[in-house]
Amino acid sequence: MRDDINDYRLFTEWRNNPHVRNFWDPDDPPQTLDQTIEELRPDTIPGSPTTACFIELDGRPVGFIQFYRWSDFDEDAAAVDIPYGKDGYSLDLFIGDPGVVGKGLGTRAVALVSDYLLRDLGASEVSLLTEVRNEVAVRAYEKAGFRKVKQVLDTDTYTGERVLSWFMVIAPGSLTSSAP
Repeated sequence: MRDDINDYRLFTEWRNNPHVRNFWDPDDPPQTLDQTIEELRPDTIPGSPTTACFIELDGRPVGFIQFYRWSDFDEDAAAVDIPYGKDGYSLDLFIGDPGVVGKGLGTRAVALVSDYLLRDLGASEVSLLTEVRNEVAVRAYEKAGFRKVKQVLDTDTYTGERVLSWFMVIAPGSLTSSAP
């Protein structure tokens, strides 16, 4: 993702699509362009602890993925009560383009980024949180090689309550060749 108004506009549009809003901070009001810029601009600058990226299909952006070391966000990990290794990474993503939802792109993106983090950056593991009620995402992550470790209460809320989520992990040697 670049520090570019068109990238921020696209992210804002996607973030407000019902299929994304249902699982990405659902209690928050619709995202504004100004909020997107404030939230994501720091992640487009070299040296940021978070790397924000677009997922592309045939050279066209269709989704968003970000990754970061848990150690850079200790307080967030503690608030959710999740363990992580010294070089543990996490990631978050969504497929923003409703026309390509359900085509396996999320599974493929998670597998590719996890492979990069584990093999190229030396991650001790890659983890993520996904809502228990988001069965489609849970299956996609399992196809990519993630395994459920435990249920936790995420800091995101849904109807005023903290979201029950799966803490899922993939470790070196766990990548599956079955990912699309």
